Amino acid sequence: WKKRLEELPLGNLYLYQEIGSTNLEAEALVLKDAPHLSLVLADSQITGKGRQGRTWVTRAGKALAFSLILFPKSGQLEPASLGRLSGLAALAVAETLQDKFGLPAQIKWPNDVLVSRKKVAGVLVDVHWQGDRVQHVVLGVGINVNQGSVPDQIPLNFPATSLEEAAGSKFSRLDLLVQILESLLRWYSKIQDPALIQSWNAYLAFKNEQVKLTNEKGVIDQGIITGIAEDGSLILLSTEGQERLYHSGEIQLRLVDRS
Repeated sequence: WKKRLEELPLGNLYLYQEIGSTNLEAEALVLKDAPHLSLVLADSQITGKGRQGRTWVTRAGKALAFSLILFPKSGQLEPASLGRLSGLAALAVAETLQDKFGLPAQIKWPNDVLVSRKKVAGVLVDVHWQGDRVQHVVLGVGINVNQGSVPDQIPLNFPATSLEEAAGSKFSRLDLLVQILESLLRWYSKIQDPALIQSWNAYLAFKNEQVKLTNEKGVIDQGIITGIAEDGSLILLSTEGQERLYHSGEIQLRLVDRS
C-alpha cells in the first residue's frame, strides 16, 4: 500500500493496523507538525467519528477509513465556502464509483454517498480556526467496501450496504483508495470552481423529491430539494412555495413517508 500511495502528491503517510479514529489521530498529528495533504489510514477503526456524535465502525480488511489533513493557502478557502468541503469529498467518492466502477452513486446532502439509495460512504469535516481564518481542516472518509463492512447494530436513517453487495463483486480497497484520492486532490485544487457545485448537483440524491429536514429536536422543514447553492447549502422549495437555504452540520434528510 505504501508504495502505491507514495506515487500520489501527498504529505506524510500514517498507516495503522487498528486505531480509535483516523480524524482524532490526524488532529494529534497536526500538533506534531504533520504537513499539508498528510494521509491517516487505518485497516480497522473502533471508535471512528460520524456526524452528530455517531460512531463509524471500520472492520479489518472490509472497509476504508482515512483522513486527509489540509492547510488551506491564504484566500483558498473562504469561510463562506466551507460547505463545499463535505461535497468535495463525497463527490470524489461518487465520481469514482460511477466513472470507474459503473455504480449508480449519488450524494445525500451534505455528506453521504448512496448506491441504489443505500449508504455506502460518509464524510466528516473538522474545521479548526485561527482567529477569523481557517487554520487547518481534517477531512475524514469512511467507505463500506466488501461484505462484512456494514455494522448490523447501528441504527441508520437510510439502510447501509457495501460496494461488493451493490456491484456483485469484490473490490480492491487499495485501487479504490488511490482513485478516490486522485479525484479528491483534483477537486480540492478547484474548490472555488463553479464546476464543483455543478458536479455536486449532478450527483445530488432526491432532487425534485419531497423530503423532511430534521435536526436533533425533530422536523424543522419539509419540501422539495431543488439543488445545491454556491456555498454548498441545500436549496429547499418549501410547501409554501419559498426557496430556503440550509447549511451543512445542522440537519439530516429523511424521505417523506408516502403511506
